[in-house]
Amino acid sequence: MIVASSVDNLVLEQLRLIREELGELRGDLASFKTETKENFGTIHSDLLGQQTMMFGLASVIGQIDKRVEHLDQKIGA
Repeated sequence: MIVASSVDNLVLEQLRLIREELGELRGDLASFKTETKENFGTIHSDLLGQQTMMFGLASVIGQIDKRVEHLDQKIGA
């Protein structure tokens, strides 16, 4: 029965090691999820800022276009 006991101990040891590795992987995955959510939040904020700047630039370009048209009309072009 020493052989059966040794086999049982080896199997239990391997299962313990697998359980430890799974625990580490769960921790790594949780950390990755948290970091990813934070990064997406930052990217989302950056995109909103870029969108706001684009709308602002479009408004300025529109104003410049109107001024150029006005000047064209004044000089008769």
